[in-house]
Amino acid sequence: MSGLLLDKTIAFVRAAFDKKSVQQVLPYGGEFSSAEIPFKCYTCPAIFISVLGWAPKPSGKRLVGRGVRSVSMAAFVAYKHVNRVQRMNGAMLLADLLCSRLSAWNPVAGDEAVTLMPIDEDPTAENLYGRAVDAQGQALWVVRWTQDLKVNVQPGQLFDLLSIHIDEHYHPGEVPQPTTPESPPLTVTDAIHFPQEP
Repeated sequence: MSGLLLDKTIAFVRAAFDKKSVQQVLPYGGEFSSAEIPFKCYTCPAIFISVLGWAPKPSGKRLVGRGVRSVSMAAFVAYKHVNRVQRMNGAMLLADLLCSRLSAWNPVAGDEAVTLMPIDEDPTAENLYGRAVDAQGQALWVVRWTQDLKVNVQPGQLFDLLSIHIDEHYHPGEVPQPTTPESPPLTVTDAIHFPQEP
């Protein structure tokens, strides 16, 4: 469920900035910090989007009932420039623009397994400047917000929508002989059956 929110957020942020303004919009597994910079390959300016957790209750008044959760989200803005003031200003401007675009985002409600709601409270932003970030020639800001979602189907149906069951048929212990020009190549077939609703 929150994975769908992550995917839609990445797509929204990618569409909100052109490639010149933001080179990359990528998912990230948690808090992005100065310790992560040497271990992550990316091109600045970059925005890393992360799901930080959720609670089984709404943060606003738009959604009520069972299946509602408030999801804590974060976007880490990394900006590189040789001039310290320029990189600080560049990262700060991107964080500011991201906040305003997220505040205006109204996810389109459709016939989907999960309903995403607009953000009730404007995002917050924080400068993560430190000597380790500065030593990498970068500036780092984080934008945080909470977004509500509601599951529209039973958990079992949601699993069916998010997974594919594959049956494999093979003969254990039998190694096929290498093909020769006289014999046809091996043929591999798969049977995929998608469950149908009655």
